[in-house]
Amino acid sequence: MNASLKKSTDEKVYKVCLLGCSLDTGNRGVSALTASLVKIIKIMNNKSEIYLLIGNRSSSPQKLSISGATMILNVVNYRLSFRSPIKVHLFYIFFLACISKLTPIRAIRRRIIKSNKWLETAFTADLVGDIRGGDSFSDIYGFGRFFIGSLPRIIAILLKKEIILLPQTYGPYKNIITRFIAKYIMKNSKIIMSRDVQSIEIVKQILHKRNTEKIVFCPDVAFVLDPIVPDNIELYPNKYEFNEIPMIGLNINGLMYNGGYSKKNMFGLKLCYKEFIQELLLTLLRKTEACILLVPHTFGERGNINSDPDACREIYSSINGKDRIFIINREYDQNEIKGIISLCDFFIGSRMHSCIAALSQGIPTVGIAYSNKFFGVFNSIALENLIIDARLMDSKESIKKIVDFYNEHKNDSPGVRESNIMKINILKNKIIEIFRTVMKYEMNSKE
Repeated sequence: MNASLKKSTDEKVYKVCLLGCSLDTGNRGVSALTASLVKIIKIMNNKSEIYLLIGNRSSSPQKLSISGATMILNVVNYRLSFRSPIKVHLFYIFFLACISKLTPIRAIRRRIIKSNKWLETAFTADLVGDIRGGDSFSDIYGFGRFFIGSLPRIIAILLKKEIILLPQTYGPYKNIITRFIAKYIMKNSKIIMSRDVQSIEIVKQILHKRNTEKIVFCPDVAFVLDPIVPDNIELYPNKYEFNEIPMIGLNINGLMYNGGYSKKNMFGLKLCYKEFIQELLLTLLRKTEACILLVPHTFGERGNINSDPDACREIYSSINGKDRIFIINREYDQNEIKGIISLCDFFIGSRMHSCIAALSQGIPTVGIAYSNKFFGVFNSIALENLIIDARLMDSKESIKKIVDFYNEHKNDSPGVRESNIMKINILKNKIIEIFRTVMKYEMNSKE
């Protein structure tokens, strides 16, 4: 194991519960957040027991490899299907939490909590952290998703747990009800960590500039994720020998490709994303000598609205003269996807964590933004000028900016990338130190 993860054998075992993250969602951005949080927590205290309190069909433990050591992440799941056993249904867990909150007799309250595994696990935790998938503490994906995603946090508050809101994006809150729920959760959280400056201002507005001392800026934790280059990278239509000629990585966002969950331009884009991606590919083939690697970052069954591979295959089939285009042809985990991205010379991403995977390895990167979260994260490393705002820019303007930026950086020396990596390493150390400070009381003062 990495020396930085080693601690003395007399450490107290801490029980850490994480909300809003998992390794088996298909979304490699969420997986990257999970793996990065586990790595950071293990640096803080190597003997921590980590529990994922998540909506999941299975309660089987999830496994994660960090620096050659296998970590077991305990899963205590809840369900939303009314065909599932009532004890694991989220609304039933919420009902029990409300009853326990209203019960004046401590022994009875404790008995209610102990009767349910989810409640018992959260109640006995030393630390409860919530990262909400990085960007779901907002109503941009609809009220229903926001409300369901908020219930586990509200349950923890009803149990009188002091929640740490881990580095994420906050807002926007277009609905008055989502704004009220967000305010309730923020008011009852001990620490609010934001991964961008914009979100800090939103939180201050929600809290009416009260309790601002509990707001902490911390860059996205996925910057600390370790890349692992797979021994065998399966590509379609055939194997490409990396380093032969320049490689441009292109992440196509399946959700944007399909118009969002509403399928009706849910994010209010000015450009037509399908046409934009097609024209971008044709322009890159025409104006550069590079090969193009289509990099999915969210996987799912065929037909899933979120599936990046579906969008990649459809775009690939629509392009003529595609002998320089390749698709990653199997699923890889969050570390492996980051490792594959490391082989690219230039990267264009519409999934923010695909961009973080590239940026954190010193690769010149353009982000195609559908929400403010891109600006906050790029701004945290002073690269906000590398964003294409698809809500404000049309295809022609966007493609010109991407090609100009590629031409500007295609002849960068290896020293430029090494310099960028050094800056990112400083950022990684900053993230670790921020967590040390934030968690000092929770994990050290109890020893």
